[in-house]
Amino acid sequence: MQLLALVLYNANGDRRLIHFRTGALNVVSGPSASGKSTLLDIFEYCTGRKTVTFPIGPMTESVSWYAALFQLERTRAFVARPAPEPGRKTAEKVMLKFGRDLEVLPYSDLTPNTDRHTLRQRLGRFIGIEENFSATNPRRSHSNVGAHIGHAAMLCLQGQSEIADKNHLFHRQSDWNVAPALRETLPYFLGVAPHDQARKHAQLNAARSRLGQAKKDLVQAQDPNGLAHITLAALWHEAHTLNLVPAPDPPDGYVQAMQTLQEAVLAPVTTPAPDHEEDQRKLDLERTCADLREQLRALAADRRLLLAQTAATDDYATSAHIPRDRLASLALVPHSQDDDASTCALCGSVLPQPDPTVDALRKSLDHIQRQINGIDAMRPVRRAALEDLHKQATRLRSRLRAAEHAVQALTQEDHANGQLSRTDRINFARGRIHGMLSALQQTTGADLARLTQARDTARSTVDALEAELDPSKAHEELLARLVPVNRDITLWAHQLQLEHCDQGIYLNPTKLAVEFGVRAGRLPLSRVGSGRNWVGYHVLAHLALHRYFVRQRRPVPHILFLDQPSQVWFPPSSHDGDDQTDMDKPAAPELFKLIHEVVKELAPNLQVIICDHVDFPTPWFQEAVVHRWNHSEKLVPGHWADTAGSPQPLP
Repeated sequence: MQLLALVLYNANGDRRLIHFRTGALNVVSGPSASGKSTLLDIFEYCTGRKTVTFPIGPMTESVSWYAALFQLERTRAFVARPAPEPGRKTAEKVMLKFGRDLEVLPYSDLTPNTDRHTLRQRLGRFIGIEENFSATNPRRSHSNVGAHIGHAAMLCLQGQSEIADKNHLFHRQSDWNVAPALRETLPYFLGVAPHDQARKHAQLNAARSRLGQAKKDLVQAQDPNGLAHITLAALWHEAHTLNLVPAPDPPDGYVQAMQTLQEAVLAPVTTPAPDHEEDQRKLDLERTCADLREQLRALAADRRLLLAQTAATDDYATSAHIPRDRLASLALVPHSQDDDASTCALCGSVLPQPDPTVDALRKSLDHIQRQINGIDAMRPVRRAALEDLHKQATRLRSRLRAAEHAVQALTQEDHANGQLSRTDRINFARGRIHGMLSALQQTTGADLARLTQARDTARSTVDALEAELDPSKAHEELLARLVPVNRDITLWAHQLQLEHCDQGIYLNPTKLAVEFGVRAGRLPLSRVGSGRNWVGYHVLAHLALHRYFVRQRRPVPHILFLDQPSQVWFPPSSHDGDDQTDMDKPAAPELFKLIHEVVKELAPNLQVIICDHVDFPTPWFQEAVVHRWNHSEKLVPGHWADTAGSPQPLP
């Protein structure tokens, strides 16, 4: 993707075309305030940026539409966006049209047919940005859409205030949400992360969530205080009352208890227990319920007492902090066991009478501090005691529910089957218990098997995705991809005789900064002086990145906008300072010459557009100048201001 033209339309239908050559160096030369820097804003607006950044003046007063004509690999794309309506910061509606021989459209044909989000998606697909998204941080809105052409465009722009910024390397990096987006998407544009890696990260997060839920469900199903265990215990108590099992309480193991009870109800009963024995067991079961309720009341009382003690000690600790804080200033007075009470603790003068006040105050402070420390030491003990009381109460409630259910079942059987013989009534109870056991075994067994399988499946998925998305391997590959980029920056820095390039230059993808190898490690660009170094390393870093993008056929527009790279050598209004000495000025054309050579090497796959006020007389530079604006020719024609009006409403 390269730029064929940028277009401005006014409300009268007039057009201002700024043509560019593809696969070549394009220089737009002109003085300050001619509109050169605004070309970057128009390009970014036409690639879907939401916020308008055009300078207030003739452009915002007279331009009604902004457009760009792009050359894609097999076709062309024409993008046009209307100027925001008065009082608004953006315009969501966009016109997008594709065609092999498409040219700049007249004003009468401008009609919105999509929005800026679709614009980014469709342009991105044409340059090779495959569908991707990231869910690494759901709090950031951009994390839900992944890498798009807006992120790629930030790798193509260096504004006038950015190209000499020693603290930030990339376009809009100082914006709160741009640096995280660059860190997330730069590996994708470098080819480290395949297009579906972000999706796999989302799958990993979902699998981890499923694994956690499956573990929780399985633990709940196996909980001894759960419904299945309570139901089994109730059936056991009922069977014991009917003399089907000898032990009053079920064994600890759930499976063993179920098997024992199943065998007991299926075994023939030769001689039923006497009526008085069954009645005694019912009475014992009711007494058990009463004892359990009493134990629960005792635990509740203990818990209330413990909570009251905790509240009281907390109140005392809060009150004790007040005198402790007041006496804490004594720590500023040096003291030891050898201090003489007749010496003033503050000024060191000899007192006529020993003053025990300071020592007494210190003893009070130590006493209060020991009390506070004791209270603090008891807090973990109280928390543990409360947790233990909670566990005991949970177990007692489970036992009480099981016993109450058994009593209720026996009472209902007595009312329903009171006319039957004792043997028939016991056989009826055995059949009912057997049926409930079968249903309980089938339901619980199926649930346990299902939950176990769900846990194992989620665990296998998590293990597979974690092995595939090993962050250490991804970081190693990212650093390996940057090796040719770092090599180009270092080579060109030597060629331009920039400072601190002897031990290698490195692009740090995490800090988004150029770093220099030194004996003590690495130092960022912000630790290096001289504006010529800042500009030089900015240009070289982006030039090396785009050389990599072109060679590796990465989905980044093959466009590099550089605004005022000569500013440190030829400032428009000032000639003071070391950076503007005659000795340094030859470095400026050398930088331009390097850019020209790299573009020529990669032709026709890289387009560099430089907006600057310099105009070197060398033939190759003169050939690269595509627009030479002066005071009478600017980006916005002067006569447009005479006919300026409010932008017409959208068709």
